[in-house]
Amino acid sequence: MDGTATGGRLAAFMAGRTYDALMRLPIILYNGYVLVRELRGLAAWIAAQPAPFAPTLAAAAVLASRVALILFLVLLISFHLVRRRPIGKSRGWRPRLVAFLGATMTLAMVLLDRAPGSVPRDIASAVLILIGNYLSIVGVLSLGRSLSIMPEARRLVTSGPYRFVRHPLYAAEEIAILGVWLQFMSWPATAILLGHLVIQLWRLGYEETVLREHFPEYDAYARRTARLVPGVY
Repeated sequence: MDGTATGGRLAAFMAGRTYDALMRLPIILYNGYVLVRELRGLAAWIAAQPAPFAPTLAAAAVLASRVALILFLVLLISFHLVRRRPIGKSRGWRPRLVAFLGATMTLAMVLLDRAPGSVPRDIASAVLILIGNYLSIVGVLSLGRSLSIMPEARRLVTSGPYRFVRHPLYAAEEIAILGVWLQFMSWPATAILLGHLVIQLWRLGYEETVLREHFPEYDAYARRTARLVPGVY
């Protein structure tokens, strides 16, 4: 009886607002840390520019990519603060571990030594990061308060970029990460890139399981909409 009562209280706690707030706090703090880090990095980059500053194409691309990333992080934190409570969650520790790794493992790439400077590669990197960030912002705006890091169901979104692929945020993230990889281009960076792709494919499988359990219309949506690349996969 005591075990049943304890289990019931635990289930009630996990379904409540306090648990939901506690679960979103680490992600908000993590994104806040990255935001502060990017702001300091931008300030240091500006301070390191020669005076008077003579803008070049490469410098403009770097500046634009940094500002786009900062705006994306601000949006991400804002939407996590006001997101809806989930109506369903993935069960077990594996989905949560996979989601955590998918959201954080690419940070390890920035700890590596950068590849020797190359203007064409820097421009290509900045363009890919900008494209990925722009698509991420569009995806976040479409999700609104349904945004989540963990495999959870809040509401089924099929409008905006979700008309073309079921996981536009993951597709956008991989585009941006490919741009980051261009700044390093080493075997460890490649291992992180490929490992992150595998983790993300695993992660979206957990998400789709939760969505199918709570939205009967998801199967029809999945049949007519590609996962990541329109007309391909």
